[in-house]
Amino acid sequence: MYKILTVTAFGFIFELENDRCYNTDTYDVYLNGELYLSTDKNVVSLLSLESDTVYRVDVLGHSFEVKTKKPAFLINIKDYNATGDGVTNDTSAINLAIYTAPAGATVYIPKGVYMVDQVLLKTGVDVLLVKGATLRQNTDRNQLSIIKAYQKNYDFNQVEMNASWEGHPLDSFCSLIYGKNISNVHIYGEGTLDGNGSEGDFWVNPKVKRMAFRPKNILLVGCENIQISGITSVNSASWNIHALYCENLSFRALTIKSEADSPNTDGLNPESCENVEIIGCHFSVGDDCIAIKAGKYYMSVKHYKPTKGVTIRNCLMENGHGGVVIGSEMACGVYDVIVAQCLFRNTDRGLRVKTRRGRGKLAIVDGIKFDNVKMENVRHCFVVNMFYNCDPDGKSDYVRSKTALPADEFTPTVKNITVTNVNATAVTGAAMFIYGLPENKVSQINVTDNKFTFADQRVPECPAMMDDFTPVENLGFFIENGENITFERNTISGKSLMIGV
Repeated sequence: MYKILTVTAFGFIFELENDRCYNTDTYDVYLNGELYLSTDKNVVSLLSLESDTVYRVDVLGHSFEVKTKKPAFLINIKDYNATGDGVTNDTSAINLAIYTAPAGATVYIPKGVYMVDQVLLKTGVDVLLVKGATLRQNTDRNQLSIIKAYQKNYDFNQVEMNASWEGHPLDSFCSLIYGKNISNVHIYGEGTLDGNGSEGDFWVNPKVKRMAFRPKNILLVGCENIQISGITSVNSASWNIHALYCENLSFRALTIKSEADSPNTDGLNPESCENVEIIGCHFSVGDDCIAIKAGKYYMSVKHYKPTKGVTIRNCLMENGHGGVVIGSEMACGVYDVIVAQCLFRNTDRGLRVKTRRGRGKLAIVDGIKFDNVKMENVRHCFVVNMFYNCDPDGKSDYVRSKTALPADEFTPTVKNITVTNVNATAVTGAAMFIYGLPENKVSQINVTDNKFTFADQRVPECPAMMDDFTPVENLGFFIENGENITFERNTISGKSLMIGV
C-alpha cells in the first residue's frame, strides 16, 4: 500500500503503491492522530517535522510508524552571521558553516532570503532548507566565480573536469549549488532555490559565451550517493539541475519551474550518470522537463561514461518542449530508461529521442520502456529523430542526407523501445514519429496495448527538428527506416494516417 522512500532528521517521504499516474483521489494524511494535510499525490513529502521523533501515520485506512533521524550536529547558518535579508551577500557565512561542519552534520538554513554567489557542498554534510528559506543567486557577472572546465596537471598530460556546457567541457559560471567529487549528501526541505535568471542578463544571447557560460541552479560533478528531496527550484539561468559523471542519485518530490519563454531552462539533466531515480517530481519548464544526456563526440573519446539505469516514476511533466528526452548530447550512450506511472500534460512531445550522424558509434540508445503512462494534450507523443538539426553542424549535408551513407565510427544507434499501457488523449499531432538513418535503422520497436485519441483540431507540422520533411495532414503514426516492429492491440480514435507501421 505504501513505501518509505527516505527518512531524514526533519521528516520523511512516502509513496502510495497503486497503478495511478502521479496522482489519485484526494485523501487525508494524519500524523499522531492529527490531520496534517490533504493531498492527491502518490508521493507525499513531509519535511517540516521534528527530529528524533516517532510519528504514527494514518492514510487510507493504513497505519505505519516512522522515526525521524537525530543529526550528529545541527549547524545554524545564523550562527555564522548569515543575514537572510535578501540584500547582504551571505556566501561566506553559508560556505563557512558547511566547510567547518563535521561528517554527519546537518546545516540548517532558516526562513529568509539569502543572496549568494554560490554554495559549495561537502562530503557527509546535509543541507536543510526549511519552508520559507530561499537561496537566491547573485547574477552580477563581474562578481560571480567562474568554474574552469579543465584543470591541467604540471606536465599538461592529465586533466580534471569541473564543468560542461551542452556536452563539451567549457568554462561556466559557478552554479547556485555546486558539488565536486563529494558523496553521502542530502539536500532537502521545503525551501526554494532561486537562480534569479530573469533579473540578470543570462537570457540575452543565451548560447553565446560571455566570460563563461550560464550557471545552473545545481551542478554536481563526479559525485555519488546524493539525494535531493522536497525543495523547489525556480528561475534558473539555464538548466535547473545538472548531474555530470555521477552515480547513485535520488531526486524525490521536487518542484522544478521555469518560465515558458525562458531559454534552455531544462528541469533535470543527468549526463553520463549511473543509477538515477526521479520519483514524485513536478516539472513545468521552458525547455525539456527531463533530458538524459551522455556528452558529445569528444567526450566519448576522452571521457567515456554512458548513462545507465534511470528510473522515472510518479512524475508530472508539463509545459515543456519534451517530457522525457534522450540527447541530443548522447555520444557515450544511454541504456535502460524506465518511465512508469507518469503524467505528461501540455508538453510538445512525450518521449523525445534526438541524435544525428557525428555523435559516434558509442552513441547507442538501448532500452527505453514506457509503461502505464498518461498523456493529456501532448502534441506529439513519441518522437525518435536521427536527423536532429539544431546547432550549425546540424544543418550540414552530412547530417541532412536521406541517402544511406557508410556506417562508421560516427554513426549512432537507437534500438529497443517499448511502449505499453499508455493512454494518450487530445493528441494534436502524431502519436508516433520515428525517423531512423537508412544505414542504421531504429530497431526493436514494441508498441502494444495502448490507447491513442486524436483531437478534432490537428497540427500539420513535422514532429521533429529535422530538414526536408513535408508535413502530412492528420499524421498519426510514421516510421521511416525502422525494423523489427511490433504493433499490436492498440486502440486508436480519431483521424489517424499511418505510414510505415
